[in-house]
Amino acid sequence: MREASPMLAALPGNEMPSQARPGRGLRPSALLALLAVVFLAVQLAGATGPAAADPGDVGVEGLSHAGTGTPTGTKRAESVLWFNDGYWWGNLWDTETSDFHIFRFDTGTQTWIDTGVTTETRTDTHHDVLWDGSTLYVASHKFVHDGVPAAAGYPARLYRYRYDSATDTYTPLGSSQINNHRTETLVIDKDSSGRLWATWQQGQQIWLNTTGTDGLTWGTPFAHPATADPASPANVSIDDTSAVIAFGSGRVGLMWSRQVGNDTDGFYWSVHDDTAAPMSWSTPTAVATGYRSGDDHLNLKWLDSSGANVFAAVKTSFTRASQALIQLFAMSTDGTWSVTQIATVSECPNRVILLIDEAAQRLRTFATYPKPSGSPNAGTCSSSGGAIYEKSTPLDAISFTTDKVLRILDVDQYVHNASSTKQNINNGRAGGASTTNSGALVIADVNATSRYWHFYDGPTT
Repeated sequence: MREASPMLAALPGNEMPSQARPGRGLRPSALLALLAVVFLAVQLAGATGPAAADPGDVGVEGLSHAGTGTPTGTKRAESVLWFNDGYWWGNLWDTETSDFHIFRFDTGTQTWIDTGVTTETRTDTHHDVLWDGSTLYVASHKFVHDGVPAAAGYPARLYRYRYDSATDTYTPLGSSQINNHRTETLVIDKDSSGRLWATWQQGQQIWLNTTGTDGLTWGTPFAHPATADPASPANVSIDDTSAVIAFGSGRVGLMWSRQVGNDTDGFYWSVHDDTAAPMSWSTPTAVATGYRSGDDHLNLKWLDSSGANVFAAVKTSFTRASQALIQLFAMSTDGTWSVTQIATVSECPNRVILLIDEAAQRLRTFATYPKPSGSPNAGTCSSSGGAIYEKSTPLDAISFTTDKVLRILDVDQYVHNASSTKQNINNGRAGGASTTNSGALVIADVNATSRYWHFYDGPTT
């Protein structure tokens, strides 16, 4: 049962001594007005207020997203939250207008506040959100499911917004078309020259597009140059994905999965220098290879303060209980990669994301695991979801055990598809790029009830 909205206590008609004393009825016009206000308040409570927690629930149930599917995405390369000006923000579905809006997160009430700013009117789109310290970018695309080829005729779009700190509002700056395909994922980032980059899988190849240094005008999409070689690892399966990240001193990295069913399966990495021509990319190198060592789940982060350290949380396709199902890749400053197991096949993890907490110097991973004992379907390994758990490790001694902390649980349903921000949290910087005292915010989805859920971990004081 949901709690009544706190708004109801202040509504006209809830103060019995002055409005509706025993033995005195309201005039029809007043009664109709009262009913209209109560109805509106109840609707608002259902749309924006948190639900009362069932015994055993962990985290907070939030907005309804009825009318669109999987609004936090399904493959973890994309992010739908960001931190700016002391607030968390989200690109979330609005059931009242049936489109996506910018919402502000109220940490005190644990609720989402609709700013009324529309980002995307198309239902069933997935998004990747980038806040660069001065401009908000929202990349939006129609999506295909696992094993379905990219399809032409569905434009992927980039929307830009300016932020006014005096009024806490975002103003649209225009939009542009990135490509003309429905794809499984679409990931963006911005390099040191001002170019925006986007990547996706299309036609069993890894594709890219970039703007000019103005960050506005997109060029013509192109396949990674290595695809000219038929045997290149940049030629992949229709179930593979890619992600792009700006890092270090003027470079952009591109990582993708490869699942073609042989020893070249795995994850690959290629680098572009910001001063080079857009199609100039390094020869792909293997981060990890071997039969079934790749899957299409990856989430990239750069430890900004380090200079060149890149991290990736990924999923494999291994099947033996003792093998690693999710792993952490860590690139050192000399460009070499190390691989650390996060969780085994027997733990049944899925759809992992990674946050770097700079203040605490920790890597924090969030993924779907089976529901805990005492809840329906406890321990069931299901691709439909489970509960969201966290595993974390110090940056200077990376190691994961089977220990994990429950962060989001809907006792009655499966939770899935955790998402958060591209930014490093609690980074201590000044200006628009600051996430000082951000804490951590992770959002997820309960498909059965069409509800967002979230976990908020406030800043340490």
